Amino acid sequence: MKAVQTILLAAAATVSILGASEHIPAAAGLEPEKTYAVIVGVLEWADKGIGGFGKENRKDQELYDTLVRIGMPTNNMILLLDDRATLGGICTALSNVLGRTTPDSTFIFYYAGHGGSGVFLNYDCASTGNFNVSEITVAAKKQFKGRNVLLMADCCFSGGLGTVAANLAAAGFKAASLTSADPSVPSSGNWTFTQTILDALNGNVLFDEDHDGFVTLGEAAAEVAAEMKFREYQPSGYTVAGLPDSWRLARTKGAPVSAEQAPGKFMLKQYVNAPREDGLCVGRVIGWETGRYLIGFYDYTEKTQAPFEPSQLGSIEFKTFETGKVVTVSWRNEPVAAKVVRQQNGFHWISYIGWPSDWDEYVNEDRILGDPTNHPPRKDFVLVEWKDKWYPATIIATNTDEKSYYIHYVGDDPKWDEWVTDARMKGIN
Repeated sequence: MKAVQTILLAAAATVSILGASEHIPAAAGLEPEKTYAVIVGVLEWADKGIGGFGKENRKDQELYDTLVRIGMPTNNMILLLDDRATLGGICTALSNVLGRTTPDSTFIFYYAGHGGSGVFLNYDCASTGNFNVSEITVAAKKQFKGRNVLLMADCCFSGGLGTVAANLAAAGFKAASLTSADPSVPSSGNWTFTQTILDALNGNVLFDEDHDGFVTLGEAAAEVAAEMKFREYQPSGYTVAGLPDSWRLARTKGAPVSAEQAPGKFMLKQYVNAPREDGLCVGRVIGWETGRYLIGFYDYTEKTQAPFEPSQLGSIEFKTFETGKVVTVSWRNEPVAAKVVRQQNGFHWISYIGWPSDWDEYVNEDRILGDPTNHPPRKDFVLVEWKDKWYPATIIATNTDEKSYYIHYVGDDPKWDEWVTDARMKGIN
């Protein structure tokens, strides 16, 4: 029950550089021949009780292959997949790669798999413990001779890498993190984040908002935020700590698509609902041909496109709730009263009324049930202490003689139900 919550998946960092004459100047962006990387991908674990993921078309391997293809020396990288991604293996790889760097180096750290608050799950985590992301800062301070650090991950709570980026900046490096999830939320089980990063760093011309012929870090982050919002209903993570938005990742490929050629009411890059064999799916307008929209889709590991008549498509709107409004939020299928603290990119940062602040989180409209008068909060919620943290629970039975209570942890397997005393309980209503 209290195992680290995660879903998956991997991020990818790659650049599109076609030849020596087209290299991005060192001060402006990424240069493959001067870049070093540790790439970690864990899709299965020694403890089979930890859920794994399908390995077909895995993107961590694709990342490595892409970096080699665009000119990054294999001696500058270490790829750790599955049983090679042990706690010792990751720490050793960091030491080995950072020790090879030079004063004009860029370092990339990438993780794919399960993540928790400030940790990534290495292959042998059940016996050794989890990899703490703070180890990246420790290793960089000791051995990194370069200046730029780009941190990427696709897993639950991956936005915690933003703290690492900030700590690296405090140590004198230029750093940034770009992740699939905000530090407070889990991540999806799809490769949407990975595919977006691949598209951006391979120079997708649609990502070049200022039409300067480059895809920058800031433009890539904006694309990630949009893709994760509309396709996965989750906020992404992005922290700039010295490495600027203008840092160039790739030269664009292809000619820009003219927005003036649109055949109907939808705009270029707009997200729409489009009919497919398995029902309505979220797609994005990526162009048009013969009066029809060309819609792009991201599936689990594949990127596809298909033409649609304007009448086949529907718009997507996000309902927002005012700051300060009290609403009912679905938490593990339980209605709980909460207050909207702020809004960001269509997401609501909410604080559960009566709960400790460490339960505050971003939620989308799909989890906001509406006015509490229509969905009254449960009155039998309590908080129960378990390993120094408080968890929502409901009281199932009471033993008045022993002054103890049989409780069920909300949203968890009944096997975790237990008797507790007042010392481990406190009310939240």
